[in-house]
Amino acid sequence: MFPEISTKKLLPGLACLMLATGCSNNNDSNDGGSNANKSADDYLVDLAHPTKGIGARVAGTESERKAEAYLLAELKSLGYAPSAQAFTYKDRDNNEFNSSNVIFEKAGSNADKVLVLGAHYDTAGEDLGSTGATDNGTGVSTLLDVAKRIKDKTLPYTLRFVFFGAEEKGLHGSNYYVSQLSVDDLSKIVGMVNYDTVAGGDYLYVHSADSATPYECSGDNSSYAAGDTVRKGMLNASIALDGDNDFLIHPSVDGGYQAGETGDWSDHVAFACRGIPIAYVEATNFDIDGKYGKDGYSQTVNPQFWTCFDEATVGACDKDAEVKWGEIWHTGSDRIDAMESAFPGRVSSQMEQAVKATVEFVSFADYYLP
Repeated sequence: MFPEISTKKLLPGLACLMLATGCSNNNDSNDGGSNANKSADDYLVDLAHPTKGIGARVAGTESERKAEAYLLAELKSLGYAPSAQAFTYKDRDNNEFNSSNVIFEKAGSNADKVLVLGAHYDTAGEDLGSTGATDNGTGVSTLLDVAKRIKDKTLPYTLRFVFFGAEEKGLHGSNYYVSQLSVDDLSKIVGMVNYDTVAGGDYLYVHSADSATPYECSGDNSSYAAGDTVRKGMLNASIALDGDNDFLIHPSVDGGYQAGETGDWSDHVAFACRGIPIAYVEATNFDIDGKYGKDGYSQTVNPQFWTCFDEATVGACDKDAEVKWGEIWHTGSDRIDAMESAFPGRVSSQMEQAVKATVEFVSFADYYLP
């Protein structure tokens, strides 16, 4: 059997996800709304539902621009002052595309230190039917809910949110954002938490940067940060709230990552390369012996996501014949309706867990300052 994820209670908006339709408080035009009672579930419908929301948000396309406009409008309705940071990037054929990052801040009592929370809002796998519900509608929706819940809270230090464009095309948004920071800006950033696919997989993990093999940073990596301060802070915040249902730290893998560490495939990389300690929240399953070993790329043991799953080896019955590999992201299963059918309540529950832990984490500097 695949893991059971407790939903504890029906969360607001769960019915919307289960029916794959928007709630009555959604704005069908998807240009943002003024309803301060929205939950992560509602935001997810706005972003990823194919008819009630934007749907797939491929980088460099009009749908990504719609997502940018939605984020700007939604954040303004919450009382923030967001801005769009435009940039261009080139594909492998040297074709140029436009994208942007959406940035806003919640000022803290002390502006000398800044904590960054980030999530990419573009998607991949549209040709296979993906609308980017889990990757990365869940990360964006989680941070929108966090922004709503902390709006009237007093925070110890400034909190900066960045929604990155064009992550799926090569981490372009985060690379551009970090490249534009001055030396003074960089010196103020005490940590970064990356939210990429925070729901859908079997378990919810929090990682830090790879310490054994530093990421390939442009220029040199003499400033590379592999510390686990931010990861430990997120873990401790989740334990304080959820006890036994806290985030997981994946075990060490022979020939792979050290316990609790992760690779270079998401927006945390640019920050680690510039000396900023990171944490990375991700829903997957590191127990699975996937296509390339226990690297977390196979997200679930649910048999419907495998050609043939072997419970004894926690992997494929036949690696040469396997096609699906337990993957959700970038597939036709990365849709609200498909996820609710396979895992009723899981996406909602995992997003709520991430939202609550994040609000706790940012509220007390002891969690993230060494």
